[in-house]
Amino acid sequence: MVPIADDDALTAAAAELYALPLGRFTAERAARAKAVRADGDRDLAARISALPKPSAAAWLVDALAAPDDLQRVLDLGKDLRQAQEAADRDRLRELTAERRALLPEVARAAAARAEAVGQHVSDAVLEELQQTLQAALASAAAAAAIRTGRLVRALAADGLDPVDLGDAVAGGAPEPGQDAPRAKRRSPEPDDGEQERREAEQRAAEQARRLEEARDRARSAAAQARDTDALTEDRCHDVEDLRRRLDDLQTRLESAQRALDAAGAAAEEAHRAADDAAAEADRLASGT
Repeated sequence: MVPIADDDALTAAAAELYALPLGRFTAERAARAKAVRADGDRDLAARISALPKPSAAAWLVDALAAPDDLQRVLDLGKDLRQAQEAADRDRLRELTAERRALLPEVARAAAARAEAVGQHVSDAVLEELQQTLQAALASAAAAAAIRTGRLVRALAADGLDPVDLGDAVAGGAPEPGQDAPRAKRRSPEPDDGEQERREAEQRAAEQARRLEEARDRARSAAAQARDTDALTEDRCHDVEDLRRRLDDLQTRLESAQRALDAAGAAAEEAHRAADDAAAEADRLASGT
């Protein structure tokens, strides 16, 4: 059996390694194992050498997801599970809306921190990150695994089966109810002398994010303007068509009015002729 002290040393080493920039992991792991081997602990050195390199999504959770952001996710997960157990539909709707807003927000913040230390984050990695956070919302065991800061692969929850935590945590995943705070470890900051560059990259990443949001708004406004132009053009065609129909009706009305006037005049003339003929007939009949 491996001594408890060795387990603690392995956990501490893993927590520090997984907090490093991803590109430095392999070299730092080798250096750490070499130093431990030089101190005479060959077994611990071998176990450090066997620590797997984390996936990009797992590294984002371990190293770059801010503790406050992670705590918000974990607290939300606890509230969601309690609401589900209580079958509180109103509370579930409220928490589900909060989840839809929170996960993308935390993912974007982690990605910005990654870009600031020179690690590009693809859309696929962001999707895996959100799936991992979703697993923490759905499962207390997954939440405990994430809290360790030693995650080596992304997690996923399908809502039916328990979250698969096999080989997901370096040194083993804790039990769901176990108090497993994230071990004290070095922050994934750039080397000394690079702070100014990191801050500049953070500002650039934030500006790029704002620019993309502005472009999205511009594209949306342009699409809406095109839709409005098309609707306006349709209405103009409708108005022109109605005007033509109105002009035609007006012409037909004027023609009918002229025909009516002519018919009226003819009727008056016919009445006068009839009256004259009747008067002539009366004179002839009277012999005058």
